[in-house]
Amino acid sequence: MTERAEADPAVTDPLGPDALDFWLGTWLLSWTGGGRGSNTIRRILDDRVIEESFLGGDPDGSLAGRSLSVRDAADGRWRQTWVDSTGAYLVLVGVAVDGRIAFQRETIMNGVQTVQRMVWLDVGTDRLRWEWQRSSDGGTTWEVAWAIDYRSASP
Repeated sequence: MTERAEADPAVTDPLGPDALDFWLGTWLLSWTGGGRGSNTIRRILDDRVIEESFLGGDPDGSLAGRSLSVRDAADGRWRQTWVDSTGAYLVLVGVAVDGRIAFQRETIMNGVQTVQRMVWLDVGTDRLRWEWQRSSDGGTTWEVAWAIDYRSASP
């Protein structure tokens, strides 16, 4: 076990059953371009499923979305399904990135095989940064497509 993992038990098992506990709560969101929103994350179904309820908007429009994340009892892997008001339907799989859970998927964008992932960075008790990233070189380099700053809505 690394020294960092011993000092921070929240990341000792980035894909364990409590991997998303840091995300639970009600959050106020902001992003570049004047975007604002809220995100409520809670455990449901005997605490085995993480439910996300996202509402946001910026000068370009609004977005409502929902996700369900579960640690699959069959194989122990985290899986997430995202749907939103644009008609998007994404299926992602949990992976470890820098000692924390992330979700990723592969898709074709403009004829190019692309890996997309969401990562959580700078996680604190009342703040974090979420990024939607993409890579067209198999994950060697990553480009940030959307970054959202989270602040706890709790006083």
